[in-house]
Amino acid sequence: MSSIPAAISRQHTGSAAHSVLSPVYERRLIRIAYGIEHHPDERPRDRDVNVRLDSLLGRYAHVEKISDNEYWNHRQRVIFDIQQTTDKSVFRRWLATPDLHVIYCGHARHGRGGCFGRLEETDKHTEDWGEGTRPDTTGLFRLGFPYIGIDVAEIEEHGYRAHLLKESEGVPDAEDCHPELRRFRGSLQPRTPDELHPGLANRLRGHQPGDRYMAFRMGAAWRVVHHAGWQNTLSAPHDWGATDVQCRVFCHFGCSTFLHNHPIVRRIAQWRRQGNERYAYWHIDPAWGNLTTSRWVANLVTYNVENAFASWEASLNQAVDRTNRDIRAAGHSYRVI
Repeated sequence: MSSIPAAISRQHTGSAAHSVLSPVYERRLIRIAYGIEHHPDERPRDRDVNVRLDSLLGRYAHVEKISDNEYWNHRQRVIFDIQQTTDKSVFRRWLATPDLHVIYCGHARHGRGGCFGRLEETDKHTEDWGEGTRPDTTGLFRLGFPYIGIDVAEIEEHGYRAHLLKESEGVPDAEDCHPELRRFRGSLQPRTPDELHPGLANRLRGHQPGDRYMAFRMGAAWRVVHHAGWQNTLSAPHDWGATDVQCRVFCHFGCSTFLHNHPIVRRIAQWRRQGNERYAYWHIDPAWGNLTTSRWVANLVTYNVENAFASWEASLNQAVDRTNRDIRAAGHSYRVI
C-alpha cells in the first residue's frame, strides 16, 4: 500500500505549513517537450525518463512510483508530476505557465531554436525542419540571433523552404549576428542560388529572378545567412518574444545552446534570474539531449534532502553536478551549465 501523506498542499515558497497528522508535500510540475530526432519513440531505452527512474527505485527507498506521470519523494516531501509532449503549441503554453519546470529536448537547428515534428526514418525531408507542416504544432519555435550562417547543403538535406538574406537587404549589423557569423561579416559575398547549390532557388521563400543571397565560405563549403531571430519572426507567435515566459525553470537541452541561445534569453531578452524564479540551463558543445534529460529528471526526483516549499536552487545545483557526472560516465565530454 502506498505510504500516502495525510495532506498535500501547494503553499507559497518558504512556507513551513504542516497538516494535523503530517508535513504536507509540495507538488512540482516537470514538463518535457521533445523536438525532432529526440521524441519518445526514438530514444534508446536507457535514455527514456521513466525507464531511467524505474531502474533507480530499488536504490532510493524514499522514492515511490505512483504512475509514469507521478513519483513521490518522501525525504524531499515533494511529489513530481511529469508530463511529456511533441507538440509545439503545448511547449509554448508551458513556457507561459508559472511554477513549471520546462525542458526542451531536441535539435537546436544550429541556433534557430526548438524544432518540432515526428519524423519517420524513411522521410527526413519535411517542412517541419522550418516553419512546419502544421505551423501551430510543428516546426520552429524561434529563439536565435536575428541572422545565423548555416551550411547551404543543410537546406537540401532537410527539404524545407529557407528564408535567406538577400543582397538587397545589405550586410547585417554585428550585434544582430550569431557569434560565429559575426566573424565573417567582412567576407559576405552575394551569390545566385545556382552558384551556391544546384536547385536551391526552389527551396527559397520569396525568391524572384535575379535575386542574390549573402554567403561566405567556411572551408570548401558555402554558408548562407538565414533570417532567424527571437521576436517578430516568420514563426510568430511561436517565438520567445511573442511568449510571456512565466515558467520557473527552462532547460534548453539541444546542441551548444549556451553559445546559441543563452545570450538571447539572458542578455538580449533580459529573462534573468529573480530569487526562486527564472532558472535556466544549457548545453556546452554538441550533446545528446535525451541522455541529459533522462539523467536530469532522475537526479531531481531522487534528491535526498528535505526541501519542500523551499528554494529549488540546492536541488537544481545538485542536478547539474550529478547530470554532468552521468554524462562523463557515459563517455561524453559535453556538459550542462
